[in-house]
Amino acid sequence: MSKQRPISPHLQIYKPQITSVLSIFHRITGVALSFGTILLVLWVVTLSLGESYYRYYLMFRSSFIGTIIFVGFTFALNY
Repeated sequence: MSKQRPISPHLQIYKPQITSVLSIFHRITGVALSFGTILLVLWVVTLSLGESYYRYYLMFRSSFIGTIIFVGFTFALNY
């Protein structure tokens, strides 16, 4: 009778290592920087379109979600 060989270990068995955590964090901040760059381009576009469009941008920027996004973008930029 042959023994059943174990299936390859699942992610829950491994301890998170600093290199793997930093690699995942680097990918997340890269996505945040891509999204933040789009928002910066929208800022320039709304400035060029006129004051009424810029007010809409400022309303988004001063909202809770806009503040969270820009704080995250700033953190990712500094990381």
